[in-house]
Amino acid sequence: MKKHRPKKGSASPGKDQVSELLILPDGQILVHNLTPAFAGLLHELNPDDEQISSRVTRHLSPHL
Repeated sequence: MKKHRPKKGSASPGKDQVSELLILPDGQILVHNLTPAFAGLLHELNPDDEQISSRVTRHLSPHL
């Protein structure tokens, strides 16, 4: 049986590019390893959430 190998030039997501999401029965959302892209998506869904807004702002700010 052949093993599946990625095509040359295709990048598999690294460990730092994967966010894990858990939605609890009460609607609370828990995220592990929040990436900047995923933080931006969550911010679009709920722009009033202070915790997500602070993560998006932190990632968009230039490093000093």
